[in-house]
Formats: sequence, C-alpha cells, structure tokens
Amino acid sequence: MTDPRTLAAAVLGVGLGLLMLVAPGLVVRVHTVGRVPGGRGEYGSDDAAPRLRLLVRAVGVGVLLAGVYFGVQAAGI
Repeated sequence: MTDPRTLAAAVLGVGLGLLMLVAPGLVVRVHTVGRVPGGRGEYGSDDAAPRLRLLVRAVGVGVLLAGVYFGVQAAGI
C-alpha cells in the first residue's frame, strides 16, 4: 500500500509547482502581503519585479519535479 505521506507530498508538490508556474505574481503578492519589497512602489500595487517572477517560476519547476518524483515513488514505477 502507498504511504499516505508520500502521496500527500506528490499531490502538494505538483499542485504548488503548477501554481508557481501559472501565477508567479500571485505567489509574490501573497508572500509580500503587508510590505513593499525593497521599499519601492505604491501601497497595494500589483507590480512584481520580473526577476522575482522568474525566481518563483524556477522554484516552481523544482517543486513540480519533486512532486513528480514523489508521485513515481508512490506509484511504485
């Protein structure tokens, strides 16, 4: 039988990785709620620096790959 922790890691990894790839601006906005990164911009502005979005996407690829790895381990392939 599949270990529930491994299966949960696979599901959460794939889900979070996809979220980070599809909506990196949302991830940056949620992470920086209540503060302005670097002290720039207006309060409530939705502008995320392109470098931050790229970093979030790169981390998202890693998280997605880890989720796929755990999924393969859970499936026993």
